[in-house]
Formats: sequence, structure tokens, C-alpha cells
Amino acid sequence: MSNEMERINGTMVRNLKEMKENGKVMESMKTNQQINEEGMEPDPKQENVSNKNSSLKE
Repeated sequence: MSNEMERINGTMVRNLKEMKENGKVMESMKTNQQINEEGMEPDPKQENVSNKNSSLKE
């Protein structure tokens, strides 16, 4: 695989226009505090995958 393809796959946006659009979407997202205040539960924090996988091997 070429270095250019790896670089493209490792990004969330391809250009400045997409970055601005993504920023607008992110601004409208609710914070965890706002979600809690509505009586809902926010997404759980990401855990270290390697720690989870090591316990599965035992």
C-alpha cells in the first residue's frame, strides 16, 4: 500500500472544507453534562483494547 493511501485513510477529513463542515457538526453536539441533565447516559469512555484482549486470552 502506498504511503499516500495510508495517510488518506488516517484522516477524518480530506480538505479544509470538510474540516469546517465537521467543526459545525461538532459544535451542535451535546456535551456529556447536557446529556446527563436530560436523564440520558452518555457514551462510555473508550478502554484500552489491549487490556481487554489480554483478559480474553486467559
